[in-house]
Amino acid sequence: MLVTGAAGAAALLAIGGSVRLAFGATPLLRPPGGQDEARFIAACIKCDRCRSACPLNAVAVANLNDGLLNARMPKLDFHKGYCDFCNLCIESCPTGALRAFDPESEWIAPAVIDPELCIAFGRKGGCRVCVDGCPYKAIELDEYSRPVMVPHKCNGCGYCEFICPSNSYRSYSGTRERAIAVRYTAEKRAQKEGERR
Repeated sequence: MLVTGAAGAAALLAIGGSVRLAFGATPLLRPPGGQDEARFIAACIKCDRCRSACPLNAVAVANLNDGLLNARMPKLDFHKGYCDFCNLCIESCPTGALRAFDPESEWIAPAVIDPELCIAFGRKGGCRVCVDGCPYKAIELDEYSRPVMVPHKCNGCGYCEFICPSNSYRSYSGTRERAIAVRYTAEKRAQKEGERR
């Protein structure tokens, strides 16, 4: 009985490791209209047209670190650009992997603020670049002049991550992360991982 249980546990670990190897450790942010992961993966032919069509350089190409099945598929990289929802990526998609997307009612993923990296948290206020820059007014200042998200207004355009200066100011610590980043919350990540299986 003990041997059977151990074998079952080992098999589950192997399956989990295989899923991570195939899809990567975390779900990728897809271009607008590609948020239904299963549908997107089934339809995308890795043609690179969406990346070529993006005028703001928000669409990048996934590599092997993002998982074997994700390699060469489009993902969003808000360190290089942001999304203004111009729909050129959707229009350029020959297979319909990217469908119509309404930034007023749909979202890519929410932006999340990391207080450990945010300049405003470290200096008791002072930096408001993301607050002033957000085109959807999804970031406000709290009573201590620190940025806080207004979740129902954020659609994941990535502009806040693109303009966040924390990476430059805190580069001495070796971080490549920015204080605000568009990423899946734990609940949405669990949902996405369920879609991938």
